Amino acid sequence: MKNIGVRMLREHMENISDVPFPEGYSVRNFRPGEGHIWTWIQRAAETFFEIKDDLFQQEFGKNLPAMEDRSFFVITDDGEEVGTITAWWNPNLRGKEWGMIHWVAIHPDYQGRGLAKPAMSVTMKRLKQSHDRAVLGTSTGRIIAIKVYLDFGFCPDVEAENSQEAWTELASVLAHPTLEEYGF
Repeated sequence: MKNIGVRMLREHMENISDVPFPEGYSVRNFRPGEGHIWTWIQRAAETFFEIKDDLFQQEFGKNLPAMEDRSFFVITDDGEEVGTITAWWNPNLRGKEWGMIHWVAIHPDYQGRGLAKPAMSVTMKRLKQSHDRAVLGTSTGRIIAIKVYLDFGFCPDVEAENSQEAWTELASVLAHPTLEEYGF
């Protein structure tokens, strides 16, 4: 299967699932000077492209103060950072501002432990404080992540480039009611 970029939309911020963290895990906000932790987690988790040393600065450098309110680390009870997720924004998608789930990653040593959905729950609730709708970008090679996003009410953006091909191919390996609703 090709790894095709896709966009997903959530047109409202109602009915956000409240998913607690499993025992031994919780979440905390990003603190100043922790870009290296974010980079370490992203680099460990990313399988499709290289995470360069300056990526954190490129993505967030113009808005570092916002990171303390909008970016989170999943942590163990011992305080070890094992995942990251950010409640960012897109100021002009189709003429509107959207909240944005941005740069989600769980360190591979901690994947499969039920950490993504609780992290999404926290982040979606933060987005709801400032936004009426949400968007995210991902790719079809991230099947498990896409299932999580679908479970959180995100839907395929069928107007985005390559969307028909991407979602049709994805639906061939991921059965989900939302994809069926969209005719995939």
